[in-house]
Amino acid sequence: MTGWMTYGSKKHEQCEPAIKTILPTLHKTIDQLLPLIDADAMAFNNYLVAQKLPASPDGDRKQEALDEALLTIIHVPMKIMELGCSCWTGIETLAQSYNTSLKSDLQVAVKCLEAGIWGAYKNVMINLDDVSDETMKQDLAGKARKLMEHTETMAPRLLALLDK
Repeated sequence: MTGWMTYGSKKHEQCEPAIKTILPTLHKTIDQLLPLIDADAMAFNNYLVAQKLPASPDGDRKQEALDEALLTIIHVPMKIMELGCSCWTGIETLAQSYNTSLKSDLQVAVKCLEAGIWGAYKNVMINLDDVSDETMKQDLAGKARKLMEHTETMAPRLLALLDK
């Protein structure tokens, strides 16, 4: 919203080059995030279905279905984290060149992005408990922590910048 309400304004035309670059990227990210809401719910439903599968004599079919569903349950919020973190640079650029009467809207955007990434992180971490492959578990946990650390750096930095 801050970008769109700054874009095209005569009063803020010095901001336009940055805004023209940022808005398409942020909107593309939004378009990629929206389907992940349904994908997350579907992944969890698939896990519930896999849990209800009858045990086969060798147990492989049910375990394979559970493992596949579990990885999807982890990969969807991981993708949300990746996409969310890809917004930090654009928001930082916007925070340096925007209609300042919309400061609180941009601050809310920072907090919402931070909360969304944090929620996805918690989702990843709680589901990693059930991953049996220790190498995969450590790789995914490391990736999630790195994304969360980036968020924990960027959100306060941007809020401080906006408070000036």
